[in-house]
Amino acid sequence: MSVRAATPGDVEWIVAVLKERRETLVQQAPVFWRPAPDAATKSRDFIEYLLADGGARGYRTDDGVLIATPRGDGWLVDDMYVRSDRWADGDGKDLWDALTNDVGGSEIRFVCPTYELHREDLARVAGLTIAESWWLRELDSSGGESNVQVQLPGAKAVTVPAPPVYAPPGPILFLPSAPSDPSVAIPAAVDKAEELGCASVVVNVVPGADELVSTLRVAKFRRHCDYYTRPAGRPG
Repeated sequence: MSVRAATPGDVEWIVAVLKERRETLVQQAPVFWRPAPDAATKSRDFIEYLLADGGARGYRTDDGVLIATPRGDGWLVDDMYVRSDRWADGDGKDLWDALTNDVGGSEIRFVCPTYELHREDLARVAGLTIAESWWLRELDSSGGESNVQVQLPGAKAVTVPAPPVYAPPGPILFLPSAPSDPSVAIPAAVDKAEELGCASVVVNVVPGADELVSTLRVAKFRRHCDYYTRPAGRPG
C-alpha cells in the first residue's frame, strides 16, 4: 500500500470515508453523536478548508485517511479512519508514520473513542500514552443554551455545543477538571445539566484519579474517549 498527500481533489472521497466512521460511532453514543441533517455538507466544507487554508496535513491510501490539524505548537489527529482492521500493522500505521516523518518531534494529540479498538491498537503500537479521558453520561433533557458558565460544589463547568457535523438535542455540560469532592459535585452536575437542558455531561479525567472514576461509575458514566499524546521532542 502507498501513502500520498491528500489534496482538494480527494475531498469527496474523504467525506465519504469519514461518514462511514460517524455511522459506526453513533451506534455507541446516539445522543452525543446524533448526526446533523446536513452533516455531509458541513464535513465537506470543513475538510476543504483544512486542506486548502487551514494548515492541515492530510494523507491517504486506498483504504484510509488521516488529517492532522495544527494545535498550538503541535498537531491534533481526530479525522482518521481505515476501512479495514489494518490499523496497527497496515494502512493505519503507514498513515501515522507519514505524519510523524513530516512533523518530526512535534507534539501529537490523538483522539481515540474507546469503542474504536483498532484505533486504540494503533495508539499503543505508536507508543502513545493517555493524557486524559472523557467520561460521558447521556441524558433525556434538551433545548439548553451553549456557553453558560456553571458553578458546582467544588467544581466549574460550562455548556458547550457539539461539533457542526453532530446535532444532539442540547449542549454538553463539560467539567474540564476534577472536582474537589466528586461525591458531591458529580450528582450536582447531572442535576444541573438536566435543569439547563443539556443532552449529556462530560467529565475530563486524568490518569490516576481513582476516586473520581469510582464516583463516575456509580453515577452511570462511562469512559467515552481517550486522548493520547506523543510528547514534543520524541520522534516516531
